[in-house]
Amino acid sequence: MAGKIPEETLDRIKHSVNIVDVIHDYVQLSKQGKNYFGLCPFHGEKTPSFSVSPDKQIYHCFGCGAGGNVFTFLMEIENISFQEAAVQLAERAGIKLNVDVTAEPVQALPKDHELMMSAHELLAKFYHHLLINTKEGQNALEYLFSRGFTKDQIEKFQIGWSPTGWNVAALFLKRRGFPISLMEKAGLVIRHEGKGDYYDRFRDRIMFPLHDSKGRVVAFSGEV
Repeated sequence: MAGKIPEETLDRIKHSVNIVDVIHDYVQLSKQGKNYFGLCPFHGEKTPSFSVSPDKQIYHCFGCGAGGNVFTFLMEIENISFQEAAVQLAERAGIKLNVDVTAEPVQALPKDHELMMSAHELLAKFYHHLLINTKEGQNALEYLFSRGFTKDQIEKFQIGWSPTGWNVAALFLKRRGFPISLMEKAGLVIRHEGKGDYYDRFRDRIMFPLHDSKGRVVAFSGEV
């Protein structure tokens, strides 16, 4: 039966698989303290900066900023949709699903569209990392806790924080090879009319990524 997988089933899948075991199928990991480390599969590196936390059931690369849970890892490493990742993990956990993911053929997106989608995905990870792992994001994190958000909810919805600097995201995207003029078209940066340079659209905001039906980040909602 085709359809969306219920949230309670997704939670069951998430708690039935160990992210360390899943990632270990793709990355050679070694234990250091409470966490596991290895070479990041998403960018070339010689020194392991890819961390996997069995306690939090998340991964994070201190080199490129990639991070997320077991669903996002499988989506990125296999280049599949959220629903396809959920089905694979359900099979791994022995959980039966009445969901058909044999889909219609995926239409190839124009190159510019793909770049804009990739930029949104990367920036969502960057904002989430800043919120969870940096001193600068601590105030925003405490604010979310005061509003009743839990760590699990923050991780599940990949909530983040945009920094206060004028062009942090603009430089971040530019250094990773994204055409800055295209990032303006994507709505992530704004061009300064007088100076001709670019500055961030979102600054010092709680960032809520908005996803499409395949789990891809397509936009942001920012709260002061």
